[in-house]
Amino acid sequence: MSRTTEFDREDIIAKAMNLFWNKGFEGTSLKDLTQETGLLKGSLYNTFKSKENLFLLCLEKYGQHSRSFFYNTGDPNLYLKNFFKRLVHEGVKEDNTKGCLIMNSCLELATLDNAPAKRTKALFSAVELNFKNVLEKIELTHTSKKRDELATMLITTAFSIREISKFKKDKKFLKQIANNTLSEFGLKI
Repeated sequence: MSRTTEFDREDIIAKAMNLFWNKGFEGTSLKDLTQETGLLKGSLYNTFKSKENLFLLCLEKYGQHSRSFFYNTGDPNLYLKNFFKRLVHEGVKEDNTKGCLIMNSCLELATLDNAPAKRTKALFSAVELNFKNVLEKIELTHTSKKRDELATMLITTAFSIREISKFKKDKKFLKQIANNTLSEFGLKI
C-alpha cells in the first residue's frame, strides 16, 4: 500500500518562489527545490510535473500579487504617489534584497524563447499596461511628454527603484529617483 504525503500546495509554491527569486530559474536545482520544500523528488514531479511548470506557477502567484497593486479607480495622481511611496518604503527595508521577481526573471531569461521567458515578458507587459491605463486617466498639464514616453519613464523608474534598493537602502536617494519622474505630473513623494 502506497503512502500518501499531505502538504500544502500553496506553501510549496511560496517556498519555491522564494528560491527562484533568490537564485533565478537556471540557478535553482532540483536538489535546492527538494531541500527548500521538504518534498521528495518523486512528489515534486508527481505534483508539479517539472521544474519549469513549478516556476510558471510561481510566476502566476507573483503576478497575482503584482496585479493587486494595479490601478482600478480613484485619483490616478494619488495612485502614482502611493505606488512609488510603497516601492521606496519596501526598498529601504534591510531584508528586501531580492528586487522584483518579474525583472529578475526578465533579465535572466531575456535571450530565451521558452515558456518561462514568455511568461516573464507577459508579466512585464502587464505592468507596462497598468501604467498606460493610469496615464489615460491623467490630464497631462505639467509635461510636454507623450503618454508613451511617460509610461516608459514610469516603468523604468519602478524597476530602477526595485533593482537599486537591493543594494542601496538610502530613502532620500530612492525618493529622488521616484520624484524625478513624478515631477512630470507635478507630483512629489
